[in-house]
Amino acid sequence: MKNFGLVQTVGTILLLVYTMILWGLPLAPTLALFDIVTDATLTDNDNLNYIIYGLAGGLGFMTYILSLLTMSGLSQRLIYVRFSGDKIVANLNSWTTIRWAICAHLHRCTHPVLVHTIPSFISNAYYRLAGAKIGKGVQINTINLNDPSTVTIEDNVVVGGGCVLNGHLVEKGQMILARITLEEGSLLGSRVTIQPGVTVGKGAVIGTSGLVGKYKTIPAGEVWAGLPVKCIKKSSDRN
Repeated sequence: MKNFGLVQTVGTILLLVYTMILWGLPLAPTLALFDIVTDATLTDNDNLNYIIYGLAGGLGFMTYILSLLTMSGLSQRLIYVRFSGDKIVANLNSWTTIRWAICAHLHRCTHPVLVHTIPSFISNAYYRLAGAKIGKGVQINTINLNDPSTVTIEDNVVVGGGCVLNGHLVEKGQMILARITLEEGSLLGSRVTIQPGVTVGKGAVIGTSGLVGKYKTIPAGEVWAGLPVKCIKKSSDRN
């Protein structure tokens, strides 16, 4: 891309402006709801009013959380990098990189509130809006499911607290996005790091703090652990 530096500079300024909108606009329904609740319930008793203000503030904060997650998820949905295969390779100075960077920034903007919704159907819905494919009965205990559009999580998967799933890497001046697949019933222990292009097989387990390197395939039903991970048990059966 010609004049990539100029595009990056202008884009950064515009993104900062949109960040103010992203953080600020969800305050509108929050403040409106606060006013509606307090106008309808305030009394002549100051002590009771303090309780009403507190409850209305809590309701307003939850409204802010839901509004911000929805707005951020929809924004990412509009611009995330789409690819039909398992990997896309683009020049680092390209629109693909810019779109990826915008989505990454928007996702980071949700971290302060997303942490209050994990694990729940709310955080799963946010990740789906942002482009992740998530099955039924999935428990995601991390705000660091980065590059959601690269992630496929099948039914009954558990992603432990503090896990990091990165669907991107930069090599030799190229931006690479590669699909991450967690197959049915697999389990990531706490603080596991998953690199781009990884497939964790059906029912497989990755032990706490394990590092699964790029393009690695973990066979179904096995237990792997370590830095980097190695097979420590051929079966994850607890019987």
